[in-house]
Amino acid sequence: MNRESKDQKPKAKIVRVLLIENDPNDAELIQGMLTRSRGITFDLVRADRLSRGLELLDKGGIDIILLDLELQDSQGELETFTRVHNQAKDVPIVVLSGLEDEGLASKILQEAEDYLFKGEIAGSLLEHSMRYAIKYKKSEEKLQQTLDKLRKAMGGIIDAIALTVESRDPYTAGHQRRVADLARAIATEMGLLEDQIDGIRIAGLIHDLGKMSVPGEILNRPGLLNELEFKMIKFHAQIGYDILKGIDFPWPVARIALAHHERIDGSGYPNGLKGEEILLEARILAVADVVEAMSSHRPYRPALGIDDALDEISKNRGILYDPDVVDACLRVFLGKGYKFKV
Repeated sequence: MNRESKDQKPKAKIVRVLLIENDPNDAELIQGMLTRSRGITFDLVRADRLSRGLELLDKGGIDIILLDLELQDSQGELETFTRVHNQAKDVPIVVLSGLEDEGLASKILQEAEDYLFKGEIAGSLLEHSMRYAIKYKKSEEKLQQTLDKLRKAMGGIIDAIALTVESRDPYTAGHQRRVADLARAIATEMGLLEDQIDGIRIAGLIHDLGKMSVPGEILNRPGLLNELEFKMIKFHAQIGYDILKGIDFPWPVARIALAHHERIDGSGYPNGLKGEEILLEARILAVADVVEAMSSHRPYRPALGIDDALDEISKNRGILYDPDVVDACLRVFLGKGYKFKV
């Protein structure tokens, strides 16, 4: 290595900063603080009003936002932050405020990376806050990428389990997937949280996992089952629970699978649970399971059709099936034209 390469200093990292600040004196002060930074070059662009700031964000290429909350074309401090955050959710925001309002600061810090009072800002503090904000945002993005990969991998495993179950019971191939899709539609119609809906869908895809323990000749028999054989079929809910309970899902998948044959009057199995003793997710899955099963062909009978299936849940609304779930299911089919995928 020659002397020239030894003496060559590494290039300073360039960070593109959007300063949304309507006070020219404050803007000049902040710019002066950033020019004295070591090891990093802050390429600052300023917007003196909210609308201009949003225009610049729309063009992209911003690494961090320094945001004054008191802007002339805004309807309030919280609205200022909300509009900027919604415009660029992936860009870290450091709020610079002349308002020493701890309540406002607390609300904004739920989404912002930092909240600094202008009267207390020094160059070193501002630079430290900005460095931390950028680093934190990148760590957050990496974590989200890791979680997305794990969810994708888990989805593949769930699909493999579902296909394995269906391979042993050709007459009900696609049953779990159709139940999962309908259960998700019902849960969405009921206004459940997205995470809860995801759990219902996952449980639906593998709710019959316990049927792996039932001999194929019983599952596929065209005639009626005797009492012992029917007990073996009924035991699949418990077997499925025993398999799934050891998996650390972020949802109560094992308990949902266990209770998908429970009925709100206590006549279901395996534990004869009643009403709200049954998880809401399981009550949703129970209705989806009945509607799909009655609508489809089975070895011991032809398909009864969707009209008979909807009539069944309507007649037993509030008796066997949760009334809110039944109402949502009827709206999905009769009001929104839901149809099972082939």
